[in-house]
Amino acid sequence: MLDSLQQLIDLQEIDDDLEAAEAERAAAPERRRRLADEREVAEARINDAGEAMQAAEAQQRAAEVELEDKEALLGKLEGQQFQVKSNDAYTALLREMDDARAAISVAETRILEAMERIETAGADREHAESAAKAVFARASESEGALDAREKELEARLGQQRIAREELCGRVPGEMLSQYERIASSRRPAVAKVRNEICQGCRTTIPPQLYLELLRMEQLVICTQCRRILSPDRAVK
Repeated sequence: MLDSLQQLIDLQEIDDDLEAAEAERAAAPERRRRLADEREVAEARINDAGEAMQAAEAQQRAAEVELEDKEALLGKLEGQQFQVKSNDAYTALLREMDDARAAISVAETRILEAMERIETAGADREHAESAAKAVFARASESEGALDAREKELEARLGQQRIAREELCGRVPGEMLSQYERIASSRRPAVAKVRNEICQGCRTTIPPQLYLELLRMEQLVICTQCRRILSPDRAVK
């Protein structure tokens, strides 16, 4: 019985390793998605800075066109000063000239503001490109490590499945069925007993049941959690 119980314990270790490897492999796509998201965020920051720069450059060009138009208008109005014949006409001309000068001032301010935005956007883009370079390098390294790890996991899963199949062929059929039935609803299926306490549910084992466990004549089941019990003094 001792050898059979040890086989169940070995089987449980294989199952635990298979479960851990499967879980790690299943998590790989999500890790890849996060890496892709990091790249997208980095690229979006570069694009945002570039778009901000383009918008500021367009605003500067529009302001420069406006400035040229108003300067041309002012020049034309100034050339008409000596051609007007009445005070009212002269007053109206002066008003138009003042409006042109005000528009010129506004255009010049807009040009300066646009230049500042261009400078800021350029710095932002340089920073975003530098940060993106680091993100891409880390993502590439992480993906390489993921590729290698997935290959390791595939090999490990294949080896453990073969080992499990071989071990199951040596475990008595009834014991294997009992183990599989318990393992399907609770893990671990085999719980060690330390200081007469089931390590699966932390319940004290009744004295008579504990003596049966130590004799190792048959499988002993915990009365509380229904796990197969394993005495730590008899098996590892």
